[in-house]
Amino acid sequence: MKIKRIFQVKPAMVYNIFDKRFWGDHMNILYLISFVETVKQNSISKASKKLHITQSALSQQLQNIEKELNCELLKRSNKGVELTQEGEIIFSYAETIIELYNNMLSDIDKIKNDSLKEIKISSCSSVSEYLLPCTIHIYKKSHKNVRFSIKTEKTKQVIEHVKNKIYDIGFIDDIINDEELEQFNICSSDFVIIFNNKKFKIPHDSFTIDIIKKYPLILINGEHGIRNSIERLIEKSDIRFNELNIEIELDTIEAIKQSVAAGHGISIVPLTSVKKEVYLKLFDYIPLNTSSNCCISMIYTKESLSKEHVREFIDFIKKTGKETFC
Repeated sequence: MKIKRIFQVKPAMVYNIFDKRFWGDHMNILYLISFVETVKQNSISKASKKLHITQSALSQQLQNIEKELNCELLKRSNKGVELTQEGEIIFSYAETIIELYNNMLSDIDKIKNDSLKEIKISSCSSVSEYLLPCTIHIYKKSHKNVRFSIKTEKTKQVIEHVKNKIYDIGFIDDIINDEELEQFNICSSDFVIIFNNKKFKIPHDSFTIDIIKKYPLILINGEHGIRNSIERLIEKSDIRFNELNIEIELDTIEAIKQSVAAGHGISIVPLTSVKKEVYLKLFDYIPLNTSSNCCISMIYTKESLSKEHVREFIDFIKKTGKETFC
């Protein structure tokens, strides 16, 4: 039997079918399923067998729909059933309702059977604030069932928390030697001198690193791994720390940038942490062309690899981490 589709169902129409005038007090989704199956089978007896109910029960459901809508939907004969004009309308809506209903059940099953998997990350600020957000965003596009919990901490805390399995993965800006941890070096960032060029006139062409002894220096404090890299850089330059005019030690790179922009002193930071400010010309910078730089690493325990979703993210970082960093 050919069924004529007389219109396209629009979203607004889908909403209206849930109005009480359509549903009444007794109609339910099973009645609509029975009606659609009867039309498809072109027989009440065949539909009742397919639905595993008696013919009388099926006939009662069809009568209930007609009663609620106050119209005849099917014409019954020895040749089967035939849709009335009202029946064609109800059939079109009923198919849409049943499809929505099945989609709803499918989405519920996905939540039950494929619940969100969490990856807990502990990271130093130079990675979590400036590099990692883009990577997480890109990864989430193809891994919607993974949820990230990211905690920004000092490098020493990151190391301890990963070792104690409080977090699955850690990101640090230092090189460590710890047999309990696996370490993967992702990339490195050059160090730069940043300063307010209205307050400090530092020559670009004739700059040498020993010039920093002449200016008030703002450094990140010793609890951060990046401080170790800065100290190594200075030591390789044959400069003693007691020769430096350390104005203040701050806890975050953000605080350092604000202080430098205000003209309180100059600082040494990774280029990756000041790219935005350099682009906006909020302060000036001079690259430090040395062999010492800030090393960005991922750390984890062998136990973390036992979790499939964590292992997949670790593999992703190893393959494309540097390219996906902001």
